[in-house]
Amino acid sequence: MKPFSFHSPRGLGEAVDLLERHGPGAQVIAGGQTLLLAMKERLARPSALVSLAEVADLRGWRYTDSGALEIGAATTYAALAEAELTGVPLRGWHTEIAAVAGDLADRPVRTMGTIGGALCAADPRFDMVTLVVALDAELDTVGAGGGRTIRAAEFFDPVGGTVLRPGEILTTVRFRPQDGFSGVAFEKFRYRVFDAALVSAVCALRLGADGAVADARVTVGAVHPAPVLATTAADRLVGGTPTAVDTVEIGLVAADEVLPAEQATTSVRRYQRELIGVLVGRAIARSHERAHTTTAGS
Repeated sequence: MKPFSFHSPRGLGEAVDLLERHGPGAQVIAGGQTLLLAMKERLARPSALVSLAEVADLRGWRYTDSGALEIGAATTYAALAEAELTGVPLRGWHTEIAAVAGDLADRPVRTMGTIGGALCAADPRFDMVTLVVALDAELDTVGAGGGRTIRAAEFFDPVGGTVLRPGEILTTVRFRPQDGFSGVAFEKFRYRVFDAALVSAVCALRLGADGAVADARVTVGAVHPAPVLATTAADRLVGGTPTAVDTVEIGLVAADEVLPAEQATTSVRRYQRELIGVLVGRAIARSHERAHTTTAGS
């Protein structure tokens, strides 16, 4: 392992200054679940590590005056999974975010791994990568040149990686208020409970006053270098109701859209194609159920 210096700033401004001072060889480290492994395998050889562990402003979550949910990038999966035990429990469909955080990898990884770290690693198999795109989250960053806000779908490069600039730090993940969606459901398949997803799927619905779907987002992850919005499948949901929607048919539409049969040339890719149809169908059914349960209870 190449020698490196380690820095533990107390504030965000200090972290930005350290990254600028140490130049291109400096890298941010949060939980270290991805970066440390890459360093051990000599896939990453930073000259300096800037830790965000002591930057308190990057941990935790809050609801804004508009009802949006803001999660600090250095918040661990374990902390978010136990949100209901805190003074700021998640509400409505936001609880699906906590459920996803509590159902990935194993306890040690959830304890150390952070939301922002997973997004910056940009591994398409990571659940949070798929989820933020599916829910149209906004990501705030800061660097020496100032801050900016990036939509999740634009944060991930279609060929892999992110659009983060050198020296830029992801600070906040912002999700829509409760009225942004009526029901959200995340589904995935993994070989073992602590494995990354082979395929993941999310359906997010917003119902109109008549109970029909007014807006829908269907997203598939772990199949390509970045999550894919299955817009054709989502459009098929708009205007429908639970009794009128054929979840199997729309799942097949999503499979054709995300991984056409002519591209499924290996056994793994053919299996992924089958999984897309099944998981999208399940996500649609469960999001419909949650949306109507929420509407009935409001």
